Parts: sequence; structure tokens; C-alpha cells
Amino acid sequence: MDDITKLGLSEKGDMKLKRLQEENHFLDMRDAFRVGIALAIAFKVSPQEDNTKKVGRYNISQIDEDKSIETAINLLCDTQGVPTYRWAERLAEWGVAKLSEESESGQINFAKLLEDVSSLAKEH
Repeated sequence: MDDITKLGLSEKGDMKLKRLQEENHFLDMRDAFRVGIALAIAFKVSPQEDNTKKVGRYNISQIDEDKSIETAINLLCDTQGVPTYRWAERLAEWGVAKLSEESESGQINFAKLLEDVSSLAKEH
């Protein structure tokens, strides 16, 4: 399986990404996309393949300019043979959904998210 050259989300995920920016949780949708990836990595998510059509929004260089996302995924994730940026899309899909869910209270409680990650780490 070849890797992708553009990163995106499902139409539903893309709508959530836009809403996160429109509601001023993030100034830039790219930041929400990146935080979504980081959140999924922190929660040790192993996302399943989603065959829904993707809204290819970003060139890889717009999201991962310094290759730090690629490096983090390669070091911290078992991608099960899935190419790195395809895995990043899956992680972003999960993470953006989580951020969207958290934002429903009016704001994203990042301190609580970090506590949840910390609790998860103590369990393992």
C-alpha cells in the first residue's frame, strides 16, 4: 500500500475540524488536525481503516513541516504495516472527533484530557 500525498478527514470529520476553528477552539484548522494526531497517539489509539471518502485538505508539508509527526508515529505507534501518513489520517480522525466531543461543553478542557492520558499511562 502506497502512502498518501494529501492529508484529510472524512466529510463528517472535516465538518468537526471546521467547527473547532469557527468556535475559536483553534485559530488554524491545521493546529486542530495536529493536536488530534497527538491526542490519539497519547491515548494509544489503534484506529481502524475508514474507507469513506476523504476531504484531502492539506499537503503533508502543511501539517508536518519538520517531519516530527512522522517521527512520532514511527517511534510510538504500531501501524500494522500501514504507511505513516495514512496512519496519521486515522489518528487525526479519532483525535478531531475527541476534540469535537470535548468542545460540546463550550470549551476544551485540556487539563482533563492530560489527566485522562496520565491515568491511562498508570494503568499500563
